[in-house]
Amino acid sequence: MDDGARRFIGIDPGRSKCGMAVVDEAGTRHSLGVVPTETLVQSLAAQAQAGPIAAICVGDATTSAAVVGLCKNALPGIPIAIVDERRTTLEARQRYYQDHPPRGLLRLIPRGLLVPNEPLDGYAALLIVERFLSRKTD
Repeated sequence: MDDGARRFIGIDPGRSKCGMAVVDEAGTRHSLGVVPTETLVQSLAAQAQAGPIAAICVGDATTSAAVVGLCKNALPGIPIAIVDERRTTLEARQRYYQDHPPRGLLRLIPRGLLVPNEPLDGYAALLIVERFLSRKTD
């Protein structure tokens, strides 16, 4: 589905899995999730078929060099930006609970003590791409 909007892909790199988020120029979220690192190339190719990709934003973690190499192989010619990912895990937890507020008795438990029902890597990737976009507009 090519709606013409340029998309930005955020990646929270990891050895076994990567968080991946896709947003457009307006900041609208199109995709958010976690993919095994060995299938990252296929996931990037699928996103490229869905619409034009303006840039790939990769967090500057220890494994970022390997992930940048995968991105270059998957989508040659697409700019790749390395983004500071400090504190993204903590912020991802907060964003998760904004999107999925606790219900029932769980509302009484401090959010710092709750354990999310899914990995937070996708939310960390979302924060990485949002940091890139905010830096781009500054």
